[in-house]
Amino acid sequence: MPALYQLTKEDIPKAVACLKDAFKDDPLWAVVFKNEPDRDKSLSGFFTIPLLYGMKFGKAYATSKEIEGVAIWVPGKHANMTMWGMLRSGGLSYGMKMGKETISNLSIISNQLGPDRKRLMKNNPYKYLTLIGVSSQVQGKGLGSRIINTIKEECDREGVHLYLETEKEDNLPFYEKHGLTVLEKVVFKKINMPMWLMARKPQ
Repeated sequence: MPALYQLTKEDIPKAVACLKDAFKDDPLWAVVFKNEPDRDKSLSGFFTIPLLYGMKFGKAYATSKEIEGVAIWVPGKHANMTMWGMLRSGGLSYGMKMGKETISNLSIISNQLGPDRKRLMKNNPYKYLTLIGVSSQVQGKGLGSRIINTIKEECDREGVHLYLETEKEDNLPFYEKHGLTVLEKVVFKKINMPMWLMARKPQ
């Protein structure tokens, strides 16, 4: 299996473009960003933040230098993206460019997911798959599986769980194929959109 490509800051524009394409039909982010006057610019900032955070505190990789697919994962202790963490990674300024309503929506999501994650993974060391996306033109060609397999192998070597969240029910069979199980389904207050919380034990 070809090795993944480690992203650098110079790759961020291309990685952001890949993620925007991968999530262009995502139902949750459509609601979160629906009233942004410059939605494209806000989405660029939104995806830049976890890329910088992953480079600082975890890993940010692509399927190749062509960046057809991107994934970011961090140790569980860095799963909550704090203001201090965003500042240290250089991502805070990108968050400030978003509108108040979008920031409020994102706060609703993070304020619910953080405690749920902490409760569900209590006493279990884990890697948190912050973000994974494959460009729409190459979806269905095994690139997502290549990324997940790499992360699973790392988790197994270190004896830690893999934890993630997905907002699309259609994604569940893919993750279940890779050994993840649904721990809970949550529905965000005010936004009224669902998310499935999943984990995999080390093998």
